[in-house]
Amino acid sequence: MLRPMPDLPEAKPDRLDQLSKIAGILLPLVVALVGGLYTYEKDQSDARNLRREERRDLQQVQYGNLTALIPLLTSQDLSTRALGMEIFTSEAKKREAPLDLVPAIRRLGIEHPEIQSQATAALAAADAQVSAEKSANQ
Repeated sequence: MLRPMPDLPEAKPDRLDQLSKIAGILLPLVVALVGGLYTYEKDQSDARNLRREERRDLQQVQYGNLTALIPLLTSQDLSTRALGMEIFTSEAKKREAPLDLVPAIRRLGIEHPEIQSQATAALAAADAQVSAEKSANQ
């Protein structure tokens, strides 16, 4: 004879089931958080690398300008020296002038009054370049 099945007591959710549900909720949040932190750090690293590359590129341009300007500024021909100062002024307006030449330009302006106006313009442009670089770094 078949016996009726006894009613099974209602199963209480056990700890493992509860932990499984909690893990199902928390795991995607943890993965998203770790992914977000990784992305943030990667973006910061990429930005630092970009700034480093930009500084290196600017230094290369300034070095190229330096090597091009030295023969002009050391020429015995005053018009060639004046041309060198005008080129320096132009490069300073683009923030690409080699500021290492400022003392030489100052001295040339003092020693050769006939190119003093070009030297003064070059020094003013160099000061503007320094100011622009300082404000960009803040």
